[in-house]
Order: sequence, then structure tokens, then C-alpha cells
Amino acid sequence: MIALLTAAQMRALDAHTIEAVGLPGPVLMETAGRAVLHHLWAAYRDEALAGPVAVLCGKGNNGGDGFVVARCLHHLGCRVSAILLGSGEGVSGDAAVHLTAYRGSGGRLLEVSGRNRREAEARVSGAALAVDAILGTGLAAEVRGLPAEAISWLGAGACPVVSVDIPSGVCSDSGRILGAAVRADLTVTFGWPKRGHYLYPGAALRGRLEVAEIGIPPAALGRTSPGLWCLEEDDFGGGLVRAPDAHKGTLGHVVVLGGTAGKAGAPGLAAWGALRAGAGLATLAAPAAALHGARLPLEVMTEALGSAREGDGWDAGLWAQASLVLGRAGALVVGPGMGTAAGAGGFLSRLLAEEGAPVVLDADALNLLAGSPGLWAGRRRPMVLTPHPGEAGRLLGVSTADVQADRVGALHRLCSRYGCPVILKGAATLVGAPGEPAHLIPVGNPGMATAGTGDVLAGVVGAFLARGLEAAAACRLAAYAHGLAGDLAANEVGEEGLVASDLLAALPRALARLGSRREALRSDRSDLSDLSDRAGSSDRCGRPRRSARPPSHPTAHPEENP
Repeated sequence: MIALLTAAQMRALDAHTIEAVGLPGPVLMETAGRAVLHHLWAAYRDEALAGPVAVLCGKGNNGGDGFVVARCLHHLGCRVSAILLGSGEGVSGDAAVHLTAYRGSGGRLLEVSGRNRREAEARVSGAALAVDAILGTGLAAEVRGLPAEAISWLGAGACPVVSVDIPSGVCSDSGRILGAAVRADLTVTFGWPKRGHYLYPGAALRGRLEVAEIGIPPAALGRTSPGLWCLEEDDFGGGLVRAPDAHKGTLGHVVVLGGTAGKAGAPGLAAWGALRAGAGLATLAAPAAALHGARLPLEVMTEALGSAREGDGWDAGLWAQASLVLGRAGALVVGPGMGTAAGAGGFLSRLLAEEGAPVVLDADALNLLAGSPGLWAGRRRPMVLTPHPGEAGRLLGVSTADVQADRVGALHRLCSRYGCPVILKGAATLVGAPGEPAHLIPVGNPGMATAGTGDVLAGVVGAFLARGLEAAAACRLAAYAHGLAGDLAANEVGEEGLVASDLLAALPRALARLGSRREALRSDRSDLSDLSDRAGSSDRCGRPRRSARPPSHPTAHPEENP
């Protein structure tokens, strides 16, 4: 796993290195700037030598890093201009040390004021390479004034852009764009990645991410408590193994409750997802009218509740018959295609109040829960929630936009309010449990924004619960396997036109890659071998050892809209 830090946590580690380790601030800044130069030179040496190079510097520490980059490029013979957004008199602390060193080395400096903004803009537009050292990770308010103008200059240019620490304008803690933001081709950050490198929309602006060692002791991470970790393939080795004498009765029975007339496909996909995730048995229990004429996978058993003449609604009258099949379940998936009629709420309330197998609440079950806050108060079953942002907003009583503005915070509030593990779907899916750090899923793609992929995920969670995994672990494995299956499917059929059944076909290969079966020891790991690099590898302290590449587009799910 890779620790994803907040700006405050990174400041604390910097301060510890300066005060306790004894590494002076200007030395850390010099090391950081040279690390940026190293990666810049490896990626854009030709552009830097062809020149000119424009290094846009703010008045804070991010600008100080930029002065180091500009000085080193000057020493290498590049035609470089450091463009300071303001007056040199406004630069203080460690940044002032390196501004002085840049000036002393004979570097070219343009201090931008109202009179020469067009000159600064012209230098950026004529550059062969630009460095964004404007704002850094400490940004907490909307970008305005000269920094906003400078960001627009970079956006209008055609040259590659290298961002120092994080693209200026991206909130380091949430990934939000604060008014305006730089779109970088390469970002070099220090010590550990920040949350905004992996949370959208900021993640889409970072380009390739390089994480540089600048002298902060790896053990210092233990002084903070990262609340967000990025999962990697290696985190799942050996999670599930079939015993040599396994049979369908030992691999779990998932019962899916859902469906109304014309909507049997959603619970059918959940049941099929459970089988593709290794469950021994899967049963779809639905009103008889909902099953009439439905086309379901041959492997999925069905249980028709009531009669076709009684309609397709869910109500307490179906309970006696449903309870017979519920007693055979190792896990339940409730909600896909169920509808939100009044009787369905009563059925769900009774289901949760009974002791028994764990239940995954998805789709309409979540909407029922949101509409009747007391519905779950007397629950006796273990529970998992799998909302998309719109459903999460309804569960919390806030807007979808509020959820998206602080996805990690929304996840923690859901876990705390409902007292259970939660998978918050969407671009950069998050998984959490009460009292535990959140985990980010770095796999998946926008091709998954199609009907049914969320139903498949609910079924996969149900399978892992039925097979005996602890609930939070089941959620993490299910979310990662689901996203990885989406990437494998997109590699074969493309993102356009990808459908939920493509994920189902790819799930066994995704699970083999994650080491969940003994055959994984002999699997061909050359297929899509670069997918695991999206998150980068890490050492014992969670520090990435190599570059991390984000998906070219955000991960998406069909239920992202309210």
C-alpha cells in the first residue's frame, strides 16, 4: 500500500526532518529542486536544451523549489527565465535563500507586475518547456489574481509542463480544482504522494507522477497516521484459495433479492457476478412476475416469490416464502431492480432485523434506507453499503456535489453513521470501515460507466462474504478485482461499447492476477503488466519506489449521477 498524505501531514514530516533530524530547510529545498531537475531532464532534456525554458515561481516554498530548478538549468547551459509572480521583496525564508542564489549565479529573473504581464505571458507562450512552481500543496482558497493569470498562460501554451509537488490550483487534500489549475505532463512530488494526486479531478491533471526522496527518514511516516492508502495488486496475494477437496457447498451461497417487472437483469448480473467471483451457488429471489420471461444465466438458480397474479412488488406478504431461501444463504445482496414502493421498505426492515447472513445493500435498498432513516436502527445482520455519489448524498442528507467535493470525508461519515463498511463508487473508488483508514482503488476506467457494472460489484462483494472473508477485506478485494476486470475488458474490447458482461468474463483473470487462486502462481503476468504501475510500488513505510501513472480518464460507474 502507498500512503497518501494531506498537506498538514507533509508539513509535519518536513518540520520533523528540519528540527529533529537536523537537516536545514534550505538543504531540503535544494534537494527537492534537484530531484525535479533529475526527472525533468530524463523526460524533456531535448526541450530544455532547445529552449527557452520558463520557470514560473510563486513567492512561497514552491517558488523556492522553482528557483533551484532554474539555477540548475542555467548551470547546464539552458536558456532559462525565472518568472517571479510579484516582487522579490515579498519572498522570504528558505525561498529567499534560493532566490538570492539564483540571482548570484547570473540567472535571468523577471519580476512580474502590472506593467510587464504581457512580457511574462510572451515568455511562457514562446517556451519550449515550462515549470509550474506557483502554488504547491499549501493552497486552501480559490486561485485569483496573478497566479490565476499565470495558470491560464500555461494552459494556452503548447509546450510540456512540469509541476513541482502538485499542479498549481489542485487542492492537495481533496483533488478539487480551486478556481483554476495547471494541466501537467509530469509532476514531481516529495517524500510521499498527496491525496490530490489520486483523487479526481486533480488526478487527471497530474500527468505522470514521480515521487522523489529528499532526505525525510522513511520511518518518520510512523509519526503521522495516514487516513488514506492506495491499494496495489501485491496487497491481495493469497486472499482466497480453493481447497483441493472444495465443492459448491463449501464455497458459499449468495442469495440476491431484487427485481421488478422489466428489471430482472440487474439482480441477475449481481448473481452472475457472485458466481464469477467464486461463489459455489447463487440464487435470485424475486417476485414471480419479475421473473416471468426474464433471461438469466443458466448457472443462476431462481426462487419465484408469490405468484404472477399478485404483481411484482415487494411487501411483507413475500416474507414467509423468502425466509426459506434466506436460511440457506452465506451472504445476501439486496436492492438491484427492487424499486422503492412502500412495501419494499417494510420487507427490508424485517430482513435487517433478523439475525443471519451478512447483507450487501445496493441500488434501491440504499434509496429505501435513505428515505427511512430508522429502517436500519434495529438491524441484527452485518451490513455493507455500496453507494454511488448520488446515493451517498441521499444517505448523508447532502448534495452529490458535496460528496464529490470531499469524497474521503463523505466515506468516513457514511461508515460512522451506519456502523458498517462502505464502498463509495466513482472515479477513484474508496473503501472504508468504522475506525479504519480509507483505501483508494487505483484501477478502473470510464468504459465502466454503463448499466449493470455496479450490480456486478455488489455480487462480487457478496461472494467474498459468503466465502468467509471479513467484511472490510471483502470490500477491498471486491472493489480492486472489479476495477481490474474493467481494465482487462477495456484492453480487449475498448472503453466505448464495454458492457457489464465484459467485466464478468474478465473477473476470473482479474482474480488470478490478484493471487486469489493457486493457479495464479503459474499465471501469465505479462498481460497488462503496466496496470499495477498506476499506483507505483512501495516499501515497508508506504513510500513509492517508482513512478505512478494515473488512468488516462477517471474511473466511472453507471450510478454516478443522482
